[in-house]
Amino acid sequence: MREKLGWFIVKFILISVPLFILWHWKGEERYLILFNHLLTLLLIKVAGFDIRYFPAPVDIFNNLIPFVSLMIITKQMKLQNRLFRIALGLSILILWHMILTELVYLLHDEYGVSSRAYEKLSVPLYLFSETLPFMLWILFARKQVAGLFLRLKKRS
Repeated sequence: MREKLGWFIVKFILISVPLFILWHWKGEERYLILFNHLLTLLLIKVAGFDIRYFPAPVDIFNNLIPFVSLMIITKQMKLQNRLFRIALGLSILILWHMILTELVYLLHDEYGVSSRAYEKLSVPLYLFSETLPFMLWILFARKQVAGLFLRLKKRS
């Protein structure tokens, strides 16, 4: 079991590092353009908010990468099923990015929340953001995750 888990971690690193490099090279910039267009469409045009600046927490938007990496290296999942779950997980993460950006906007010091209150409220939001890819992976690949971390007893 230890070897299986160790090899899983090595594969995770081997997939994640190139994805992070690609993300920081071009991905983040393109994602922010798409993200700002989506956010503008939803908040200003659809919801009618009069917002010109979003203090987007871009440092955590790279949480897309661990989710994709985990889904890629998870064994025993059909390609069509894997692609569907990756698309669904990315949609959930992007929606969370929009919600988080709106919450940060509402909590931002310029809009009446003290910096101390902002810190107390934002830390749990950021912690949730960082763990969300792993929670989605466990949800979408629970059988494979259980097989990876649980030792199954052999029947006699």
